[in-house]
Amino acid sequence: MRSRRFISFIFTGLLALFALALFVAACLRYETLKPLLSAFTSDGNFNSLKPENTVVFKALFAVGGFISLALAALTSLQRWTLVGSFIKTLWGDMVIFFRFLTPSKNDLGYLVAVFVIMVLAVIYRLEFIYSSLHHDEAYTIMAFAHSLWSAVTDYHLPNNHVFHSILVYLSTQLFGIQPWAVRLPAFSAGVLLSPAVYALGKRFYDHWTGIAAALLVALSPALIGYSDNARGYTLVALFTLLLLNLGGLVCTTKNTFAWVLISLISALGMYTVPVMLFPFGILYVWLFLENLTEGPSPYRSRWDFLHYWLISGFGAAFLTLLFYTPILVYSGPQKLIGNAFVTPLPRGALWVTLAHRFSDTWAEWTFRVPLMVIILLLIGLVLSLVFHRQLSRHRIPVQLAATLWIIALLIIQRPNAWSKVWVFLLPLLLLWATAGLVGPLRLNLFKSIPLEAIVVILAIGWGIWHAAWLAPQLSELWLAHGAEERAVMYIKSVQAVGDKIVVAPPDDAPVWYYAELHGIPNIIYGRDVSFDRLFVLVDPAEGQSLEMVIEARGPDIEMVNMTSCELMGTFSKMQVYECIHK
Repeated sequence: MRSRRFISFIFTGLLALFALALFVAACLRYETLKPLLSAFTSDGNFNSLKPENTVVFKALFAVGGFISLALAALTSLQRWTLVGSFIKTLWGDMVIFFRFLTPSKNDLGYLVAVFVIMVLAVIYRLEFIYSSLHHDEAYTIMAFAHSLWSAVTDYHLPNNHVFHSILVYLSTQLFGIQPWAVRLPAFSAGVLLSPAVYALGKRFYDHWTGIAAALLVALSPALIGYSDNARGYTLVALFTLLLLNLGGLVCTTKNTFAWVLISLISALGMYTVPVMLFPFGILYVWLFLENLTEGPSPYRSRWDFLHYWLISGFGAAFLTLLFYTPILVYSGPQKLIGNAFVTPLPRGALWVTLAHRFSDTWAEWTFRVPLMVIILLLIGLVLSLVFHRQLSRHRIPVQLAATLWIIALLIIQRPNAWSKVWVFLLPLLLLWATAGLVGPLRLNLFKSIPLEAIVVILAIGWGIWHAAWLAPQLSELWLAHGAEERAVMYIKSVQAVGDKIVVAPPDDAPVWYYAELHGIPNIIYGRDVSFDRLFVLVDPAEGQSLEMVIEARGPDIEMVNMTSCELMGTFSKMQVYECIHK
């Protein structure tokens, strides 16, 4: 027993000394910290530490010090049994959690309907899976997703939706850089939105509301478009639905594993796009309000619930910091939280700018949606609030929490909220609108006739009919090539040694991508690289001219024989000129 206490004492002392060393390191200035860390490297130079990221290392040292101090306390008090007890509870709750996911026999019919809707979602999203990659999509694959290292460390532009970039890297490593492989992560998340919104609808309302919402999500033109856009927005929308589903679960069941999942999914969402702060806040505001009104059950007290609420929130913040650590170290915190794209709007311009952004968002969401459907959905949104207590299993409407948090964040953060910021909200709005339309059908006077089932089944039938019309056309749609790809294919057919390409934004990244896809050697032009012949790609729709493109991205215009420049072809919006070295 004495030897065990002695070993425990030594171990506690070492951990405490290590914590003290980390706290001291966290207080040192760059001029002192740099040589200290360099002394532990083989070449005597700790290259990762720079003046601009010193604050990141100091923060990491401080966090490490607190962790070491906590471990020392556990060792000193011999409370390791708490860790074992937590792991045992976590394992037991995980078993219970997955037991919740096991469908009952009564659910099988609904699950068949959800599977059919998923098939419809796939068919509708296949229409644009081979469409031309936009600038941001192409930049994602060319700048970030070409290597895992770039994906997790490079944040020179917020185009890097890091977790999405990691998934694109894995997808393209497995299947090549075909457009469908680049878009596979966003596409998969877009398809999974349907079963996710069904699960949320079932938990908060009823089966038929969930199925109807799943169908609307599958057919939404806006969500179809984002599913074929190799960006992280459909992932954030999926994480939002999963979070709220878990939130509904922890309100009715005390499950540690579900709380851990809330922290993990929140952090993964933040690691994809920081806009995940919107749904994260919505969930935590709703959980707080629900706890205040519903009471402690199944928790010992309201504080017991808040205990889990606080720890899971801090856990999400810690995991987010951990995930972003490579970027904070190698790109610097300024690139992440101080870039021009996240700079708050001036207070005087906030509401005017937001009005324009909301107008754009409304236009995007309602594009190709019949007016009658829009009116019905708006009526459903109102009814879902009016009859919330009769329709929902929870006292506090999530709509209230969403409104409070979004307004607060807009005032505090003042973001330039482009339409893509609000993608996470669209599946929720469709669910709430569906609840307001399908729910009252259960209150019909003809109790023997399941009106809600009839309406939803008829809607699914229409979706199947339309998908049957679309499916035979997919192969023809996939063979179409966009302007950038056609221009690249032409250049490939006439290229020779010494050729270079000059192209300006926003067409540059797609051209780089299609040049690699079609196996053109590295002829993308660098200013200081010699050339015999230039292919200059001009996009008049972007206000470009031949001279402007060369001056922006090409060699010194004095090196180019401008009188030799000849228009070789026009491919939709893209003009291809051939110029000779002077």
